[in-house]
Amino acid sequence: MNLPTILICIILVIIICIGIRSTKKRATSGCCGGSETVKKIKVKDKNKDHYPYKTVLKVYDIHCQNCVRTIENAFNSQDGFYAKVNTEDNTVIILSKEQHPTDEFINTLSNVGYTSKEL
Repeated sequence: MNLPTILICIILVIIICIGIRSTKKRATSGCCGGSETVKKIKVKDKNKDHYPYKTVLKVYDIHCQNCVRTIENAFNSQDGFYAKVNTEDNTVIILSKEQHPTDEFINTLSNVGYTSKEL
């Protein structure tokens, strides 16, 4: 082999190693939570019949399970809310015991770093 071929092979091996390391890191910690996994906050009242109001929002920039947990936790940490994220269509369904303006939900998502709009 000649020198240019050896150098190209070394560069490719380095790039592959960096890619593997990055993939392993994302697989274990998610892309948005740094090295920590966001802990899921469970809803105290899981009976969906107790939540007569439903709002569906389109949420942008959902990348991983840390994103899902962050969005759900923003609502589930408060009494009177039950939120569930659908990653297939990037929506969040927010069930509430009392009626709230949609802008309030959009602001809650904005406060945790996500852009959203009403469907």
